[in-house]
This record gives sequence, structure tokens and C-alpha cells, in this order.
Amino acid sequence: MTRRTVVAWNDSVESRTALAWAADRAGHAPAGQEVVLVRVLDEVSLIPGTTIGPEDFDAARRNVDDAARLMARERPDARVSSQIVIGDVLNALRRYTDPETLVVVGTQARTYPHFRFAWSIGARLAATALGPVAIVPRHVTGDRSTVVAGIDGSATSTRAALFAAAEARLRGVPLHLLHVWLEPPVWQADYAYDDDSLTILSRDHETIVRDTARVVERNFPDLAVTAETVRGPTARTLLDASPLPELVVVGCRSRSAMNRLVLGSASHELVLNLDVPVIVVSDRVHDFPVENEPATAQTAGGPS
Repeated sequence: MTRRTVVAWNDSVESRTALAWAADRAGHAPAGQEVVLVRVLDEVSLIPGTTIGPEDFDAARRNVDDAARLMARERPDARVSSQIVIGDVLNALRRYTDPETLVVVGTQARTYPHFRFAWSIGARLAATALGPVAIVPRHVTGDRSTVVAGIDGSATSTRAALFAAAEARLRGVPLHLLHVWLEPPVWQADYAYDDDSLTILSRDHETIVRDTARVVERNFPDLAVTAETVRGPTARTLLDASPLPELVVVGCRSRSAMNRLVLGSASHELVLNLDVPVIVVSDRVHDFPVENEPATAQTAGGPS
């Protein structure tokens, strides 16, 4: 598992929810887990010509220190500290990301169009981070008892599955590997997939699930692991898996410089619709060596 957890804190309801999630996670972690609360004073959004005064800085410092002390009393086995920085929120938080650090951010319920929500701090940070990012919604409903990992046969998704396995073991819950696929789009109007074609496609995707499960079970032999392939829309299938997940983990492949602020399609759709904490694992995370990697299948809905 990661060695450090960084929580983005600004005293909002969303950041309190993120902190509560991180505190719960720390309660399952070995003693000595490092948790850092980071308060970013966003000077970029100020009216031109104005600055953050010493009074505002001191008030923010006291606020984040108080939150850290409260968590330290709640989790005495963790090493809790706080930091305050001035600058652009996204750039400041990105500096804390690395393969051994889990950055946790809260997010509000989406009440405005997809396009604006897609540019939330959580979505942008997950797309550019050098390590895993947890995005925690304000409200989680239902009885949830498993960790779900979305897989597509790539090395990135296999590492995400191994990360999910570590999280499942930490929580003492089963891991459910889920590969969601749709038949490739066919532009010829007079062509339709028959049952035999779909059966062959299904077998190919079942191979991905079987190979990934083998890698996970080899690394986590004592963990309860189930795996299945489902034909349908990726994000909703992952979020509505049965039993309902308490955490969903997906991989995110690096993008080009031009598209570096954009998540892959499945990760992006999850962030837009999440009703449960989601961890996005960048392909820069190499905590787990992937041997005998499963073959990649071209799908319309694999995590990316």
C-alpha cells in the first residue's frame, strides 16, 4: 500500500468528507502511516492587485492545524501533520503526487453540466498526477462490502487491480475484478453481430479476466477474489456492481502533452457520475511489477 496519504483540506463539507474517508482508511493501516493535511491558499483566484494578508494566512494555518490535531486524537497510531501553501490549487496538489502517496480530494455532487464538472479539481488532478488519486463524494448510500477493480487487460489496469487488491486486504473485504466491454462499433448499416460472433468476442474478454485474476491471486494468495466479464456501459456497471462496492479502482494511462488534462473515457465517466469513492491509478505507479501481463483486447469500454 502507499506510505503516505495527503488530504486536500479547505474546511469545506467536501474536504471534511475526504478527511473522514482518509481517517477511516488510516484506522485499517499499520501503525505509523503518515497523513498530511494540505491547505492551499489560492492566490491565483484573487482580484488582480490583491494578496493574501497575514491575518488570512494565520487563520488558515490555525484551521488546518486544528483539523490535523483532531485527526491525530482520533488516529493516535498515525503520524498526522499539516502544511499550508500559497499558489494555484491544482499545481500545488500535483507536487504532492508520487507513486507512494495517495492524494485524497473531496468532490461535490454534480449540479451543473458535464463539461464544467469534468474540469473539477479531482478530475484534473487524477489526469495529471504522478501517483494514485482518491476522489471522495459527499454522499455514499447503500450497504457496501467489496472493492471493485475495473480491468481491460493492459499493464496499467493490472497494476490498478493489484493496487485494489492491497486496498481490499487493508479493509478486510473481497476484491471483485470486473471487465466491462461492448462490441466494436460497426459502421456498415447492413451488418449485425450474430450470436456466434458475440460468443467469440465474449471468450476473448473472459481470457482477460482469467489472466488478470491469476496475476492478482499470485500476489495476494490469501485474498478472496472474484472476477467476471460484463457486456455493457463501463462506468455505470462498475459503480452498480453486485455487491455494491465501497471503493472502485481504475487505471489511467498517460496522455500526450496536449491532452494531459483529460482522463481516459472510462475514468472520466466515473468521475462525472461517482457515488462511491474512486481511486484513479496512473500508469506511472509501478509499486507492483507485472509479470506475464494479460493480452490487451480492443474494447469500447475498458478503463483508461
